[in-house]
This record gives sequence, C-alpha cells and structure tokens, in this order.
Amino acid sequence: METYLAIDFGTSNSLVAAATRDRVLPPLPIDPHHQDPTILRSVLFSPRRNEWESGAEAISLYYDYGAEGRIFRSLKKFLPDPSFQGTQVHGQFHSLEDLLSRLLRTIRTRAEQHLGQMLDKVMLGHPALFSAQADRHEQALLRLDKAARLAGFTEIQFCPEPLAAAHQFASAIDRPRTVLIADFGGGTSDFTLVRMRPEGFKPEDVLALGGLSVAGDAFDGSIMEHDVAPHFGSKISYKVPFGSNVMQLPRALVRKMCSPADLLLLARQDYMEFFHQLDNWSLGQADAQAIERLRTLIEERQGYQLFQSIEDGKKGLSGKTQTQIVYDYPDIGFDLPLSKPRFQTYSQVLVDSIVKVLDETIKSAGLSPSDIDIVCCTGGTARLEALQDALSQRFGVDKLEHHLPFHAVVQGLARRAQQWLAST
Repeated sequence: METYLAIDFGTSNSLVAAATRDRVLPPLPIDPHHQDPTILRSVLFSPRRNEWESGAEAISLYYDYGAEGRIFRSLKKFLPDPSFQGTQVHGQFHSLEDLLSRLLRTIRTRAEQHLGQMLDKVMLGHPALFSAQADRHEQALLRLDKAARLAGFTEIQFCPEPLAAAHQFASAIDRPRTVLIADFGGGTSDFTLVRMRPEGFKPEDVLALGGLSVAGDAFDGSIMEHDVAPHFGSKISYKVPFGSNVMQLPRALVRKMCSPADLLLLARQDYMEFFHQLDNWSLGQADAQAIERLRTLIEERQGYQLFQSIEDGKKGLSGKTQTQIVYDYPDIGFDLPLSKPRFQTYSQVLVDSIVKVLDETIKSAGLSPSDIDIVCCTGGTARLEALQDALSQRFGVDKLEHHLPFHAVVQGLARRAQQWLAST
C-alpha cells in the first residue's frame, strides 16, 4: 500500500509519522537514544572524515570525543541565507543541502527500518515564512527540496507547519470556531488563522498565514548577548596599529557569537587571525584574557556545550526568579546568575517582534483578537512565560490551549498526507 512519510524537520528537533489512504500512523521511533524515541535532535556530528552521526548519539559522541570533530545544530536557519553555501568538514567542502540531507536520510532510513518498506514519498513541513523577503523564502524551499532529493525522496510535497498543526487540531473542534494556531519552535514562530468545523476545513477556510525567524534560539542568543558574551570579549576595546580610534568588537561578529548555529562556524581562518590580532590590540589585560577565552571556546569547539548550558539556564527560570548558568570547561568556564526580571527586560524586544507579526497576521484576515475563539499553542518555546503573558493580554487566558509541544505538527502533516493520497 502506498505510504507517505510526514516529516516535521525542525531547527531543534525533528519527527516523522506516516500515512496511507486508509489510516494515519502515529509518530515513529527514530532515535532509540532519546528519552522520547520519536524525537530526533536536529544535530549532526562528524568525528572524522566520512563519518557522521545524528540526534542524541551525535551529542553523546561529541562529549565522548572531548569536543574533537565537527558538530552542527540549527542548520535549518541558513536555508534562506544566500551567503551561506556550506562549510569545510575535515578538509572536504559540504554544501548546506548535503548537511541537511544527512539528517533527512537518517529519518528516512530509520522509518524504513521500522515500517519494513522503502519510503521515497514525503509530506515535508516548513515555516510559514522562512524570510519576510519572498525571494528568500522561495529559495529556502528550493534548497530544502534539493536536500530531500539528496536524501532519496523522489516525490515531495510541502505544507506550512502551522497549517499542518491546524489539520491536527481540527479533529478536536466540536462546533464551528475561529482558531489561531501559534507554533513557537527553535528557529521560527508561525501563525495560522483558520475557520474550523468538526468535519475539518477547506483551503478557503485558511484566513491568514504569518511568521518570522524569531523563536527559542533567539531567546538563547539574548541570554548569550547580555549575560554571557562579555565573558568572551563582546565588550572589549582595542586600537589597531597606528590608529587613534578606540574600537569595539564589530556588531556583526557579536551577532554571530550570539547565534547557536553561527558560533559553531567561527573557526574560519579569517576570524581566527582577527582574534589573534586582538591579543595585541586590546587595551587592557582583562580584555586580552576575554578574547583568549573566546579563541579557546572556538578552537576547542565548545560552542554547542556553551549554548546547551545557556538553554538549561533558561529552562531553570521556570517557576523561579533566579537561577545559574553553569558552564564547566578548563580556563573558560563560569557560574553566572540568570535573573528572570533581567531576562524578561532584555528579551522584550523579541517578544514584541513576535507579537507584532501576530497582530499583523490577525489584521490581514480582517479580524481582531476578540474575534478569535481558541488559541492553540504548540512548539517547545510556547511555554516561555513572557510569550504566555503577551498572549494572555491579547486573547484572555481562557482562550489559550496548550498541546503536545513537539507532536502536533508531525501528526497534522500525516493527516495532510492522507488527504493528499485520497485526492490522487
């Protein structure tokens, strides 16, 4: 029987389900090393040339190898970025599409092993908008399509992730409702407005789609920028030889330091030469020591471990007003306080940007918040307190519903795949 895979290919986590014309299969176990085997961390690790591992095992091997090798996370964020074509790994160039295909191939292979059949057809989820620029969004879809074909898929259908979640939520509606699907992931925040009925919804019932590339990684990055990056030289002062101006670290470089994906790629020769020069250009011993910590962080490939510590600290704020960010590595480790009031203050700009796009999405449908009956929240970032406060202020806490943070989209993609099969 013809079977379609349904892949929620996430910035942080990926899941897969399947569908035939007759039924929808639940999420499949694709990572036996994860506490929830239906979730594969979207992480790649290569300890040496032509050797690759994905998911929880990739993270485990990264630590077993003492951070030797190359580890990649949040690669999906580069899809709409035309300046990022790929990177060198153990002396070989690998395109972005090739790197992403390795994750998709792992998902496909493990799904085939579980179901005992060849699977080359896929309903592939994607953000509502990879970029606010239409040409970059289309380019990202083309690159994702290429990655899927490199992974062995021959028939590929795309479905926006929030629309997929809407297909899943439709089964729980008991009467006609105007529903907002708010999907807050690792790389994007996506919104769909749908008029739903118990029997489902039609394409014309989708009132609006919206989204932006601000989500969990951006909140981690804000912690890095304000509380952690100064430890690694983000605020140093320096003078170039024969120059008279006191300079600070370039803003573009600081932004890369504060991105979980970009920090892992700062080992390029031009960046490292610049950091070496800063040793001599820095105006004080403390600044020179901070840059030395940054060099060690990058040369020892500790970016993944650092951002994992930041993410753990962010999660530690749940129900607390203060916690600690603990990062343990010789000569560069730290134990820094993380205050919820301070975090909420400096991350407010991110919340505001998300809410602005949400408001624009609602307005584009000719509606106001009061016209919305239910707000279905999903995604790993959905429970961030600042986001919850913003949603509660707009819609009222009684309208908010929280669903499985990781499974709603993939189950909706499987329902959409079944509909597609039934229509062909």
